[in-house]
Amino acid sequence: MKKVLLAVYLLFHFTNTYCQSTDINVNLNSGLFSFAGESAVSSSWINLNAQGDGYTNTPYGSQGGLSYGISTSITQFFNSNFLIGAELGYELLRSKVEITRVSGNGGGGMPIAADGQTYLRNRFINLFPKIGYRWAVAQTSIDLSVGMDIGYCLSAQEKGNAEAGTQDYTTERDRKTIDTDIRPRIQANVSKGKYGGYVGYSRGIKNYKSGFIGGTNEAYSRLIRFGLTYRVN
Repeated sequence: MKKVLLAVYLLFHFTNTYCQSTDINVNLNSGLFSFAGESAVSSSWINLNAQGDGYTNTPYGSQGGLSYGISTSITQFFNSNFLIGAELGYELLRSKVEITRVSGNGGGGMPIAADGQTYLRNRFINLFPKIGYRWAVAQTSIDLSVGMDIGYCLSAQEKGNAEAGTQDYTTERDRKTIDTDIRPRIQANVSKGKYGGYVGYSRGIKNYKSGFIGGTNEAYSRLIRFGLTYRVN
């Protein structure tokens, strides 16, 4: 990550001589994070041990969980309307899987029907270098950008809760399997004056189950972002 940040800094230092203007923004975003691939599921179950705690059998949910983040970005614009920029921030990305039953000794030995959810909570420091183009329509600016999310994973934790009859079952387990997630990203920004909004889509190329043995082991991240932005300069 340090080498990437240094490369981005040197690129901006070089291009600063030729750019027409520079925007510095603060951004707040939300979105829906989920997994794709053969290991991604919409529903799963909780496996319990004799002590009554356990884990979600497959926590890589194909259902989008509400996520959020905060970031700052710098974008340089040129006479040709070409733009180059980078965004750095923190994100909490949550995928969701429905819990339909509880199995194991803690549930009495036999599977029992249950109702609940498990969220896989991934905390990232995310860098988004980008290039793109700006269109000006009246007093409104429209930017279309493409780039790459480079997400450094701080932690990944499963948190599940399910109700079966009068009994509540919970899970909490470390699920970190990667250090860095790489996600190609496309994004559209609309701004007027100092305020704006954006929507984007990212799809990961890093397998969260790489190295797992047995069964099907493919889980790739995907994220729909939408957010608000404020230009501070």
